[in-house]
Amino acid sequence: MAKPSSYDVAVVGAGIGGYVAAIRAAQLGKKVALIEKDKIGGTCLNRGCIPTKTLLATASLLYKIRRSEDFGIHAENVKIDFGKAMARKDAVVNRHIEGVNFLIKKNGIHLIKGEATIPTKNQIHIRKAEGKETIDIENIIIAAGSGEPSPSYARVDEEKILTSRGILELKEAPESLAVIGGSIIGIEFAEIFNALGSKVWLLETAANVLPALDKDMGRIYQRTLKKKGIEVLLNTEAKSVEVTPSGKVGIKAVSKGAPLDIETEKALIADGRRPLSEALDLEKTGVQVKDGFIVVNEQMRTSVPNIYAIGDVTGGKMFAHVAAAGGIVAAENIAGLKSTLDYKTIPTCMYCSPEAASVGLSEDEAKAQGRNVAVGKFPLLASGRASSLGEEDGFAKVVCDGETSEVLGVHLIGPNVAEIIGEAGLAMRLECTNEELGSLIHAHPTISEALMEAAKAVSKKAIQI
Repeated sequence: MAKPSSYDVAVVGAGIGGYVAAIRAAQLGKKVALIEKDKIGGTCLNRGCIPTKTLLATASLLYKIRRSEDFGIHAENVKIDFGKAMARKDAVVNRHIEGVNFLIKKNGIHLIKGEATIPTKNQIHIRKAEGKETIDIENIIIAAGSGEPSPSYARVDEEKILTSRGILELKEAPESLAVIGGSIIGIEFAEIFNALGSKVWLLETAANVLPALDKDMGRIYQRTLKKKGIEVLLNTEAKSVEVTPSGKVGIKAVSKGAPLDIETEKALIADGRRPLSEALDLEKTGVQVKDGFIVVNEQMRTSVPNIYAIGDVTGGKMFAHVAAAGGIVAAENIAGLKSTLDYKTIPTCMYCSPEAASVGLSEDEAKAQGRNVAVGKFPLLASGRASSLGEEDGFAKVVCDGETSEVLGVHLIGPNVAEIIGEAGLAMRLECTNEELGSLIHAHPTISEALMEAAKAVSKKAIQI
């Protein structure tokens, strides 16, 4: 029997966290194996970030065209070619998959297609189409990611009752769509299909949409969704979602304590994802797992010193950029560098129209920590750039420690604010005060001026309001 191949590092999962970890480990001189059972790029590239943002670009353009007369442009007989929009989405995804494959080859990483299990801390078994393979490993990075939700109240068939996997493969826009879950994923799909002509209901159990973000963001965004004709149902919990004899989807819910029935062509389950740790067979390794999520420290190390885990499979903020950052941290610690993940400056972004972006503590979270909180706000109604763009729905909000003036959180709604939130994260990493952030000269006219004015407003020094 041939001796198993051996590697310095094996990365399980070739999503954004996994392939970034593999590349960084290879850059640091390690012999790396990258194991993937499905498609390169994982959820982000195939069923998440890239395809949804590509479709959101279509939706954003449609919203603008429908308002074109406000800008003196008469756009008549505008038609939606759903098939072409989906084909563009696929082309963007495929081009980036090709790019990732190029990077894997360029960095000398051995890509193994198959399903991995980890029976011991120094071996991985891989079930491949052509048989089984065992590899010996010095260090392991688990980047297994997360799967689509499988709620108890619905039987997902990806034809009528959908997750993000099925809805991205539709051949035409449904006449009507119920989206269950009013967080980022749900709102983004609600906007996409509203723009494409579907009648959309959005169901959320909390009192605001975007319940994980600052409450002011949820309040503003709820208003913008309603302006677009999306029916937002708050304090509403789905109890059953099933295909009716007529072929429609029947939803039984409780809304503000009263029963509610909705019949729609399709339903999207967008209320949570599950970690893909169970199939890894980790029990014998001693890796600590809690509620399916692998427990790690700020170095991405598990309870077993040579096994690391990153991204969605560890829980917390399940974003692609967190997985990628964690992959770099894990690879650098394996190589002997001291590297940690700065959780407090992880941004949260939503790419609708307008965009939403947040970093750090919400006002309520800061108060819950017992801090004396000071807040500054600036509405986009007072922004010259927002007015020129015709996009005045939004604001900038800066949350500070009332005693030290340190910036604790920044929350933005407006055009392209996902491109601005990095400035706020850097300010927080450098422990800037609102005075320091507010004194930085921003170009005029820009949306970023709203952040400057909100920082000034903490000390009641805002100029434009």
